[in-house]
Amino acid sequence: MVTLNYIIADDDELYREVITQQLELIPGLECLASCSSAIEASSSVREKNPDLLILDVEMPGLTGIDFVKTLTRLPLVIFISSHPTYAVDAFDLDAVDYLVKPVSTMRLMKSIEKAKTLSELKKSTPDGEGFKSSNEQSFFIKEKNAFIKINYEDVLYIQSLGDFVNIFLTNGEKKIVLVSMKNIEQQLPGNVFLRISRTHIVNKDKITAVETSMIALGKLQLPVGKTYNDTVIKAVVGNTAVKRFL
Repeated sequence: MVTLNYIIADDDELYREVITQQLELIPGLECLASCSSAIEASSSVREKNPDLLILDVEMPGLTGIDFVKTLTRLPLVIFISSHPTYAVDAFDLDAVDYLVKPVSTMRLMKSIEKAKTLSELKKSTPDGEGFKSSNEQSFFIKEKNAFIKINYEDVLYIQSLGDFVNIFLTNGEKKIVLVSMKNIEQQLPGNVFLRISRTHIVNKDKITAVETSMIALGKLQLPVGKTYNDTVIKAVVGNTAVKRFL
């Protein structure tokens, strides 16, 4: 069983206790510290080096998001907030999840299982072994004790998760791989794949429409980062399968 030790921080003592009680129902967890502020959590993180941070976003003095930005070593992070407003900022920091209060035990369990999966991958896969480029048509990813071949044509898009990436396939499957976005971008051929933001790489052949702030992969739409706008437009505008949004 994967065991995660965690630190929780929320200035609302009552709600912090509610979340802690819910976490006690989930096996494989150990609480290292329960903090009332991000500043208090900062000291605990330096001292205890947790696997996981569970942070309220809106805390006095220093928000949970700003606190995470100060960390040189980033544990897995789950944000909790009363509002969905900060979700984009949270996922820009490669958060495992963003939960809106009130949080049900089942929803919390789902987030913890995701964190456990990422932690297990990180501990069981040495750096650089999660992804191997193969040839002009495919690559290999490590899945448990085997390397699995994936053809380029079967990839829809790739999403960054910090030290990991999600690889979304055209058949609806999702593969979580221990490899940084920078590393995977360097290994993938630029004539097949296109970086559209800090967090997304897409298969160029799957693009069906494009505008300055969004691309479409069929019914799916993904945002284009501001600094990537010109590159994206230039890369796809010559493709006759692509139409410009009016």
